[in-house]
Amino acid sequence: MAEQTESRGIERWLPVRWEVAAYLLLIAVAVAMRLWDLGDRTMHHDESLHALYSWYIVEGRGYEHNPLLHGPFQFFSTSGVFFLFGDGDYTARLLYALFGTALVGMPWLLRDRLGRTGALFTALLLAFSPTMLYFSRFARNDILMAVWTMGMVALIWSYLRHQRPRDLYLLSGLLALAFTTKETVYLTLVGLGAFLFLISAQRWSAEGWRWPRLGAPGALLVLLATLALPQGVALISLVQEPLGLVLANDDPAAGVVGLPYDTGRVVAIGLVVAALGVSAVVGLLWDWRRWLVCAGVFYSVWALLYSSLLTSPYGLASGMWRSVGYWVVQQDVGRGSQPWYYYFVAGGTYEFLPLLLGLVGVVLVVRRGDLFGRFLLLWAAVNLGLFIMASEKMPWLMVHVTLPLILLAGRTAGQLVEMVPWERAWRCSAVAGLALLPLLMAFSYHLLFYTPHSSLLGFLVLWGWLLLVFGMAAAVVYLAARVGRREGAALLVLGLASVLLILGVRTGWRVTYLSGDVPTELLVYTQTGPDVSRIARDISRISLGTGQGRDLRVTVDGDSGFSWPWAWYLRHYPVAYPNYTVDMPEEPPTSAVVMVSASNNEEATELLGEGFVLVQRYRHRQWFPESYRGVTVGSFFGGLVDRATWRDVADYWLFREFDAPLGSSDAYLYYSTELERYIAERPS
Repeated sequence: MAEQTESRGIERWLPVRWEVAAYLLLIAVAVAMRLWDLGDRTMHHDESLHALYSWYIVEGRGYEHNPLLHGPFQFFSTSGVFFLFGDGDYTARLLYALFGTALVGMPWLLRDRLGRTGALFTALLLAFSPTMLYFSRFARNDILMAVWTMGMVALIWSYLRHQRPRDLYLLSGLLALAFTTKETVYLTLVGLGAFLFLISAQRWSAEGWRWPRLGAPGALLVLLATLALPQGVALISLVQEPLGLVLANDDPAAGVVGLPYDTGRVVAIGLVVAALGVSAVVGLLWDWRRWLVCAGVFYSVWALLYSSLLTSPYGLASGMWRSVGYWVVQQDVGRGSQPWYYYFVAGGTYEFLPLLLGLVGVVLVVRRGDLFGRFLLLWAAVNLGLFIMASEKMPWLMVHVTLPLILLAGRTAGQLVEMVPWERAWRCSAVAGLALLPLLMAFSYHLLFYTPHSSLLGFLVLWGWLLLVFGMAAAVVYLAARVGRREGAALLVLGLASVLLILGVRTGWRVTYLSGDVPTELLVYTQTGPDVSRIARDISRISLGTGQGRDLRVTVDGDSGFSWPWAWYLRHYPVAYPNYTVDMPEEPPTSAVVMVSASNNEEATELLGEGFVLVQRYRHRQWFPESYRGVTVGSFFGGLVDRATWRDVADYWLFREFDAPLGSSDAYLYYSTELERYIAERPS
């Protein structure tokens, strides 16, 4: 297991001290990008849920595990941030921004596998990846999971090389943190476990089975399996109907969703006890000292968080069974209802550079790959397949799909850099061809969409463009080939990657800072409108101006989930959330501020009468027009030869131009007549 990627070339021009400086510079840039204007974007529906329940902990209202909001780690951690720095939109996202920054530095832990050059490129890709950047500034736990996953991968490979017990202990702790963060850990473990099983099976077939001397891969496989088995035993709920049991309830009227009831409860308890017993027996037979320490580390962290710091025994049962049971019954719901090819659309829109380098990496791994290269290839493929199979497909899950791809891409970039004889490339002017690549791409774009006039001059212009583009392409290839066919190909890929890196930085800037709460971006998907945070600031200003402070009363129509993110923004005020669709009251509210869903506004206008003044109609929630749906095999291949389709794709990919309107759920804002003077004072 001492095999490792060679690190050639970089030592000649980048000493270790400068390599460290490069990492520190990348981390400094990453933290600036992730902290700058962090509280400016209006809180997303999900962000407001995570922030509010974290704030409840600080307020002494406690915490109860609910798998709808995933694991407890983010709530206790964010509540700690609130305790130290106060509650607000900025601090609600601070934890995730810091984790996103830490992720940029973590390739250092895999330098011996990625190669020094490859690790540095991986850090660069993580720093500027549009997906990683956007969701490092987003209060969801996917970026936390990316850090735990990177840490587990680093520890697995460290143990494969050094076989130090401390790596197993640290791995157990990170695995516990992953289980207390998000249920996607199960999908991650399938990819990691598949690799460990394959190399273990290869060793066993060559050397024979010798229990408990399983080798380093077998030891890791046993550890992960024994710690994860009790957490995943609720997966048996997938076949509960043939068994005639309710192991994961899907009817809210019958009980807690995701938990068993009646006979199913007895069976579930028996299965958990059996899984714990089997795990303990296997672990003790493997290496009782190490397994006891690993299990102690794992269950100490796991139990502490799921029990709400040892205050809620219910959380242990919920964490052990309902974490999986809830999501088993949600598979039929299929939130997002995205097509199977969703991640290919999103990946091509935002992660085109890792896709390019990843495809080249596949070729390199197949031709001359080492064990780590094959691991990255297997992990990326299994990971993508599992997330495609899962019924819920959301943009934030792109973090999990993208992570192994970025590692493969960064490693590939390092290999390509080390493949090029740079001194010879400078001497024979092969590098000059790279300067022509941006022009070649721009001219090719113009030629692709050029429509000649039906005249001799028009056809002469067309032939001029053809000669220019093909002549320039020939010159680029000729110059690159002067250093050798293989080396020239590497040089061309690096040149194209440089152009795509610039476009990727532009894409990340656009989605993160320009369109963060206006969903012209596929990655934004559905987002609270910017009017909401502005109205929240107006309410704060009015509460101070009237002297009512936190006694200012507000009513929010709870129809269509409109109570979120208002529950977060109005957490300090007495707020009522009646659902005017279900029950329109006969008497007007006594609140100073009223917000009504557009679907209920006609009736609400009569209810409010002359005691209230309409301030504005505002967009509460907007969503991306999903024009990519409904693609068939025929329409896909037809689009490949249709210039109009290419033009539509290019207009969106480059300029975010599209014809379909944004979807919107609107609401109306009313002030009581006593506040009418504040309408004119509202900031524009």
